[in-house]
Amino acid sequence: MPREDVLATRDSDALGTTLAATAGFLIGLAAGIAMGGFAGDLHRDRFRHVVRRFRGQTTDPDRDPAELAREVRAELKSAQETRAAKVDVHAVGPGLLELTGTAPDANTRLAAGELARFHPGVEVVVNRILVPGSDLPPRPLTPKP
Repeated sequence: MPREDVLATRDSDALGTTLAATAGFLIGLAAGIAMGGFAGDLHRDRFRHVVRRFRGQTTDPDRDPAELAREVRAELKSAQETRAAKVDVHAVGPGLLELTGTAPDANTRLAAGELARFHPGVEVVVNRILVPGSDLPPRPLTPKP
């Protein structure tokens, strides 16, 4: 077999493999979206975050981390599901936030972490919010003498 035919065969094999892999990825992505929507777990912000990560878009290194922390703090105070939590937001670095404080229950703690995590510009959230009664002992009703 002439050398040109061998190279042409290799190129067509590589193209076929690439096309098959791409088609498999797209079918899997479509199935995941369909199942997530069916199960109710597909969240618009989560999907956008995954697409940004897939495209290689990361946190803007020039963005002021303290400003990002202020934005997330304001969002936590205004959101219905996290309003009852006493949370402070600390900027650790570009795109890296730490949440501290207390929440009335585990669902509020989780909601605060999720809300912060999917805020534009946030890459990593360290959620150190505690829940009294499970993470902290309950407070006594009367002070000890």
